[in-house]
Amino acid sequence: MTAEPASELERLTRKFRPPLIAFFSRRVASLAEAEDMTQEVFLRLSNAQRGDEETSAAYIFRIAANLVTDRARHDRVRRNFADAVRSDASAGVDGFDPFRIASARESISILWAAIQALPEPTQQIFILYRVENIPKQTIADNFGFHLRTVDKHISRALVFLARRMERRP
Repeated sequence: MTAEPASELERLTRKFRPPLIAFFSRRVASLAEAEDMTQEVFLRLSNAQRGDEETSAAYIFRIAANLVTDRARHDRVRRNFADAVRSDASAGVDGFDPFRIASARESISILWAAIQALPEPTQQIFILYRVENIPKQTIADNFGFHLRTVDKHISRALVFLARRMERRP
């Protein structure tokens, strides 16, 4: 941001608040949540050390896309935990043996490490498409890519992850 961080942040807020609210409104359950996430973008932007660089729309929407991913991941963990608690209460005893549980946890850890090893933006595109179920065209529009480019990133990610999972101990 520039030498006047407060006025620069105000300018960015006036310019990007409406498109950010629209962006979040298409991805979250309520307008209040979209407002909260928009405020979070500007909070993160104000905390970022961007130097004298011009803050770009791509940077701001990258923050927004990361927030959507983080929020969805957090919500999914909460739902999975609630589902697990309900199923444990109704089942009484876990039907999986400790070896299967440990093996599954290890597989998940290896897969997550492999996803983290993907290069950007392949990692982000893969997560948005395969984890967040965001349509390819929406991803292409948000990144400014052609649909074929998004397809290539997803294909590269799948090949990379398959190879990593084959090499696991």
